[in-house]
Amino acid sequence: MLEAPEVEAHRHKTGHSVLDFILGGLAVFLSMVSIFIALHHGQTMEKLVEANSWPNISYYSGNISDDGSRPEIRLVLRNTGVGPARIDTMELFYKEKPYASPREFLEACCGKGPYEDIVDQASGIVLPARETVAFLQLLPDKDQDVWDRLNKERFNIRVRACYCSVFDECWIVNSTQRRPERTARCSPSQHVEYRY
Repeated sequence: MLEAPEVEAHRHKTGHSVLDFILGGLAVFLSMVSIFIALHHGQTMEKLVEANSWPNISYYSGNISDDGSRPEIRLVLRNTGVGPARIDTMELFYKEKPYASPREFLEACCGKGPYEDIVDQASGIVLPARETVAFLQLLPDKDQDVWDRLNKERFNIRVRACYCSVFDECWIVNSTQRRPERTARCSPSQHVEYRY
């Protein structure tokens, strides 16, 4: 009798070679890296857009016109940033007391009298980049003594303003500090806001 040839049993292949596992793992890794880069790029672009629309309000006072042709005292807010600023609140302090109007402030600082003052509203406006708003301007035409007093006393003025960007990021600028402080929302520090 003939014996049947012996058949050797082979293990069944699953169809997965080591190379398949390596390629699959590499594809997953590259996908994760791509997602990370996309998220990081999105955050960077968001910061760039915010930086390109960042307002920066500062206060200054001067005693001569911008063109240098005549004496005039100006109390000014300037947007030195690159984006518009919505000025929500503004406060004027003279010798650390808040004043609600130019006339009230001028009477406290310089005495009563007819004032030829020019005023622009500073709070509740949108101030474009590189623009200014003079919230008090006094010419010496009517009363030189009042002008001289204000010229000395303007250094005892402190201004506090709260402003926001187009993205509702808000800051408080205080004329006694070098940098504005970030804040969640704008509200006056006192019960008296400066308005014309």
